Amino acid sequence: MLNSDTATRPDSVAEITTELAALRQKVDSLAEQIELQGNIQVEIAKLLQTLQSQQKYLPRLVEQIIEKTLGEKAKQGSSISNEFIGKLADDIVGINQHLHAIKQVSNLTLRKIPSTESKIRCVFIVQSIPMWDALADVYMEMVKDERFHPMIVSINHSHLGRAEFSGEDIVHNWLENQGIPHIRLDVQSLEALDILRNLMPDVVFRQQQWDIPVPPGLRTSEITFARICVVPYGMGVLANPDAKDSSDEAYANNYDQIYHRSAWKVFCETKITQSYYRSFQHSDPDKFVLSGYSKFDKLRQYKGKGVWPLGESGARSFRVIWAPHFSLAIQNQGFGVFHKIYREMLDWARSDESIQFVFKPHPAFEYAVRTTRPATGVDYDDFISKWTSLPNCGLCEGNYGELFASSDLMITDGVSFLTEYHIFEKPLIFIDSCCHAPFNELGRISEKCADRVTTFDQLKSAALEYRSGKPFMFENERAYLLSLIFPRDEPAAQVILNTIASDIYPLRS
Repeated sequence: MLNSDTATRPDSVAEITTELAALRQKVDSLAEQIELQGNIQVEIAKLLQTLQSQQKYLPRLVEQIIEKTLGEKAKQGSSISNEFIGKLADDIVGINQHLHAIKQVSNLTLRKIPSTESKIRCVFIVQSIPMWDALADVYMEMVKDERFHPMIVSINHSHLGRAEFSGEDIVHNWLENQGIPHIRLDVQSLEALDILRNLMPDVVFRQQQWDIPVPPGLRTSEITFARICVVPYGMGVLANPDAKDSSDEAYANNYDQIYHRSAWKVFCETKITQSYYRSFQHSDPDKFVLSGYSKFDKLRQYKGKGVWPLGESGARSFRVIWAPHFSLAIQNQGFGVFHKIYREMLDWARSDESIQFVFKPHPAFEYAVRTTRPATGVDYDDFISKWTSLPNCGLCEGNYGELFASSDLMITDGVSFLTEYHIFEKPLIFIDSCCHAPFNELGRISEKCADRVTTFDQLKSAALEYRSGKPFMFENERAYLLSLIFPRDEPAAQVILNTIASDIYPLRS
C-alpha cells in the first residue's frame, strides 16, 4: 500500500512509471482478495477504509511526484513531455476507476452477507431538524417494533450546498432535549464514514436526495454498503422547467438522481409521485412503493393540539403564519416575494395588534436572503429586530406542527406548505410571484386549493375577509387533494416497516 514515507521519493520519470505500475498491481491484488474473502465482513470493512484513504491520498502523491520530477528536470535543463503527462493522467484515471470498482464490489458484498442478528439495523442520518418530521414516525415505530434496531447519527451539512459544513450541534442539542438517543458524527468526513460502516446497518435513511449538502463521506457512492431507503423530505410539486407537455413534467432532480437509482426502496407519497419515479425507467419499478407520507401522518397528529408561541393580553387574536420561501423572485425566476412585501408586512403588523403574526421562514431562507441581493436591498438583521420587537409578532424556526394547529390562516409564497397546511383545513393564501418554476400535476392541484393573489393589497384584503368570517372558497378542491396525499388507510410508517421487514427477513432464514 502507499505510504507518505516511502511512496513520494521517485528520482526519475522511469520511477514514476514503476510507482504507478506497482500501484496498479496492488489494486488488482485487492480485487482478488475481494473474491477470496468476500464472506469475511470485518476484512472487507478494513479494506474499504484502506481504499478510502488511498483514494484520498492519490492526488497529493501524484502532485508530489510531478513537483519533484519537474525540479530534477529543471536542474538538468530539460522538461517532461506532454505525451508523458497525458499518459500519467490516463493512468491516474484508470487507478481511480479500479479503486471505485473495488469499493462498490465490497459494498455490495457487505449487503449480501447475512447478519447474525435477529433485528434489522437501521441508521437515520440526520442533518436538519425542520426535515425530521418526514422520518420521525418511522423511527419511533421502529423503537417500538421488536423486528428493528434503529439508530440516529447527527451530522454537519451545508445549506443549499453553498455554505460551510456546520449545524451538527443544533441537531444534537434538539435530539438531546427530546430525549432521543443518537451518535454524534461531528468529525471529519471519512471518519464519519468509518463510524457509520462500523455500525453495520442493514438499512440507511438520509434526509435528502441531494449529495452536495452532506459531507463527502456520506454521499451516495459511499453508503451503498447498506440498503438505501428513500423517504422524501418534502412533497414534490414542481415540474421539469424544460418539459414540452404534461407527459414530460417529472423533474429528474426530484425523482431520478443517483441516490434514487441506487436506492433499495423509494417510498412514494402518492400515486402521482410513484408514476413520476417510474417514468424514468432507470430502476426496477417494484422498488417504488406507494406508502403515503409519514410526515403528513405526523402533522395530522397535531390537529387539536396546537401551541401558539405568542401570549394574549385579552381576547384571542386572529393568528396568521407568514411563511416565505428561500428562492427570492429576482431576475424573472423564484417563488419568494419577501423582498417585495416585507416593509408592508411590518407596517400592517404595527398598525393592527388585533392580529398576531408568526414569521415561519424556510430553513434555507436566512442564508438565501443574506447571499441573494435583490435590487431593493434587504437588511435581514434589522428586519428581524423590528419584527420581534413588536408585541404581536413572533419568529418560529424548526418543527411547526403545533404552530399550524394553533393558527387561523397562512400566507405563503412557498412550495411544500401548499400541501402541508391543508391538512389542518384552514384558509391558505398563496401570493404568486408569477415567475416561478412550473408546478407538476400535484402542484397544480395544490395551488387550486389556495386563495391565489399577486399583490400585497390583495393578500391583506383576503386575510381580513377571512378574519371577518368569510368561508374558505376551496373546500371541495382541498378534499380532493387530501384524498390523494393520504392514499392508504394504514399509516405510512407502518407500510415502510412492513415492507422492509418482509424483504429482509427471508434473506436471513
